[in-house]
Amino acid sequence: MADLEAITDVQPDPKKSAVMGRQYGRRFPLSPDRPLNLGRDEGKMDIAVPEDDQISRFQAVLTWEPTKEKLTVQTRPTSPGYPNPPANQTLIFDEKVKKLVEAPQGKCVVGRGESFWIGQTKFTLHSEEELQRESPVDATIAPRQEEKTRAQLEEIPFANPAAALRAMESLPNAIRSSTTEQALFRQMLRVIMDAMPRADAAAIVRIPPDCPPNEKRLSLLEFNVRPNTSHAQGGFNPSKRLAHRAITERKRSCLHCWSPDATGGGGAELTMAETHVHGVTPWAVCTPFQDGSKYALYVAGQTNGQWNSLDKAAQDKIVNDLTQYQKIGELLVGMIETTLRVNRLTESSKVIRRAWPQSLWKYLDDPAELERMLVPAEKEITTLFCDLRNYSLFASQNSSELLASQREIGNALNTMASTITDRDGVVGGFRGDAALGFWGWPKPQERQVGLAARAAISIAGRLGDWTRSGRCGVGLTHGTAVAGRLGAHDLAVVDLYGPVVNLAFRLEAMTKAFGVPIIVSQEVSKQVAEIDPSGREMLTRLLGKVRAKGFPEPLWAYELYSAPTATLPEWLRDDWARAVDLFTEGKWNDCYEEITTKFPDDPVGKCLIRVMDATKRRPPANWDGSFVPPAPSGSE
Repeated sequence: MADLEAITDVQPDPKKSAVMGRQYGRRFPLSPDRPLNLGRDEGKMDIAVPEDDQISRFQAVLTWEPTKEKLTVQTRPTSPGYPNPPANQTLIFDEKVKKLVEAPQGKCVVGRGESFWIGQTKFTLHSEEELQRESPVDATIAPRQEEKTRAQLEEIPFANPAAALRAMESLPNAIRSSTTEQALFRQMLRVIMDAMPRADAAAIVRIPPDCPPNEKRLSLLEFNVRPNTSHAQGGFNPSKRLAHRAITERKRSCLHCWSPDATGGGGAELTMAETHVHGVTPWAVCTPFQDGSKYALYVAGQTNGQWNSLDKAAQDKIVNDLTQYQKIGELLVGMIETTLRVNRLTESSKVIRRAWPQSLWKYLDDPAELERMLVPAEKEITTLFCDLRNYSLFASQNSSELLASQREIGNALNTMASTITDRDGVVGGFRGDAALGFWGWPKPQERQVGLAARAAISIAGRLGDWTRSGRCGVGLTHGTAVAGRLGAHDLAVVDLYGPVVNLAFRLEAMTKAFGVPIIVSQEVSKQVAEIDPSGREMLTRLLGKVRAKGFPEPLWAYELYSAPTATLPEWLRDDWARAVDLFTEGKWNDCYEEITTKFPDDPVGKCLIRVMDATKRRPPANWDGSFVPPAPSGSE
């Protein structure tokens, strides 16, 4: 896996008092599956460098190709009319002239270990598996090592609580303004540097998840370095020994003080590297997160006086002073852990929220009320069932392109679900290629039948290609059903139980035989007429007395359709009602004449004719007006 290291050297600006000289660094994992946006806007960019005001809000687009191990950088042109735009240049190092030059057309390609520059930031392509160079302090041993648990540090009083509190006054704003993990780390490092004036650098480090136990690897995720310090000049490089000791071995805050004296600290062969100034004592505190993430806060600096030249009292004073930093560090690490936990819970809640019906979202923050609503109870429910037909055949015919075919089915299911929820309904779930929606739960809804009817008409219209070809139907019923969390109680499944639900399934199945998109029950038809008595928006027409599987008594079925796009003209509505009455009364010759004369192309009329033709237009001896609608010949 590759990542991009960004090191920003911000120079102090005497004209801008808010701009402090500081070195910032972070590393970003590179994803091969999509372009990555680079810029200053931390809320919108994949790779954000908010400290560098010489980088625009949206500076460039990066594309990582792992097979070629190349990163392509394409600078975006400056937006027209933008006041005082940044230079908007991408620079690369030209080996021929030995200096930085602008990338042609703002585009460059870099490989592992290579860099490009934008503004005050150097970007370098790395492999996460690359071994970090050794820290100078790891060239020796620490003559003084102190360890403290979180509980032990809590028992130690603040030596200067006012100073600590002043530094932490910015914590609420830092937490509120942090929309990402990277932003949180960046903001908290600023707080830490303010709270620890003797610290030269602070960082969030991590032991990579795939790091073998016998290796000392360390990832530097985010760091903040004061200018004119050895860490800024030589590059910040934390001690891997200290980090591994704190994170994996001791799992507690560890303080190390090192001595550059070649004659002390355990042997002349273990000497401090020449990059460190003699006559000072380098120190570092590493405080691991206690959440199992293998993250840690690493703070480093140096005090005046060479360790082995100091008497014990002076050494103890240094340790006591730095223990205060351990205490502050532990406190802030606890804050970071809590904030991360809350942020992750918030993100998890967003994901989990999508698994719940939208009508319940407002109750998710009240578990007691939510649990009460989930208890199964009888409700007056309006049920909508929509099914896509021949799904198995469709999947088999497109088996070589399952993702593409599933996408088409998914779009249809999304149309059903969004139409239901847009009209305040609940999506009870998907049954393969079908969707179940209902109204009247968790609380009764005014004119819920009207909402459901409008949803059914909208679905039929939006899935026009499916409904016109007879591959989609909608059944709509209204009545008493048990609603709530049914079945396994360890699942957040809201479902329905009752005859009114089964009837919606049966009516939907009949749409194919009758050749209409929507069939509704008698109760729904009655309420639609009450909601829209003028019939300007939606209408129903009687289809006949049908027998539905699983129901002992026959029942009346109706077609629901939109008045503006009615397939049955208004002036023929009475004639159609007469034809159905003739059919139900067993006067089939008269019915046949009425249908063939006035409704020769009506799919419902053709369905009734199929019933009559099956017995040569003679009603059966036990004819009670009810029938099972037969599908057209040749259909499955």
